[in-house]
Amino acid sequence: MELKKEKSKLILHTCCAICAVGLVDALQDSFSVTLFFYNPNIQPMAEYEKRKEAVVILAKRYNLELIEGDYRPKDWLKLVVGLEGEPEGGKRCLVCFRDRLLRTAEFAKDNQADNFTTTLLASHLKNEQVIKEIGQRVAKENVLNFLNLLDLDYQKSFNRLKTKQTAQELGLYKQKYCGCLFSFRG
Repeated sequence: MELKKEKSKLILHTCCAICAVGLVDALQDSFSVTLFFYNPNIQPMAEYEKRKEAVVILAKRYNLELIEGDYRPKDWLKLVVGLEGEPEGGKRCLVCFRDRLLRTAEFAKDNQADNFTTTLLASHLKNEQVIKEIGQRVAKENVLNFLNLLDLDYQKSFNRLKTKQTAQELGLYKQKYCGCLFSFRG
């Protein structure tokens, strides 16, 4: 009789379903994945709801637990006061990444998960190295493991086609901007 090895728990910070598709595929064989939708930066509320609805569809498709973090856009706006004019990818984004990764790490600790990562890494619009550095610092502060794409043997270019196909198959909402009002270009 073969003993079944229990998978390590991993919390996947999920900002959108599109970027999560490929990561979920890469993670689910090795980890017990929980999606954590914590995105107080996403505004207006209608945009937040569209993205959340797409993540719900994804969670159902892959039979994953989905936890929604607190949605407090006013608190997020306080975090970025004075950084409103920063360009996309600038200092405001660093504060935003840290906030979301810190909350994800706290959630991981509270739920006895040793590992966490983020769909932000999978976006072709985000600086993977910057996110990796922030994630590693947050992980060290919280005695957790932050997995980056190299740890997952994940190649953005290879997974883009599969992600696109799965997203179309599921009818996932595809956002047109980062999420915060300051990145919206109408």
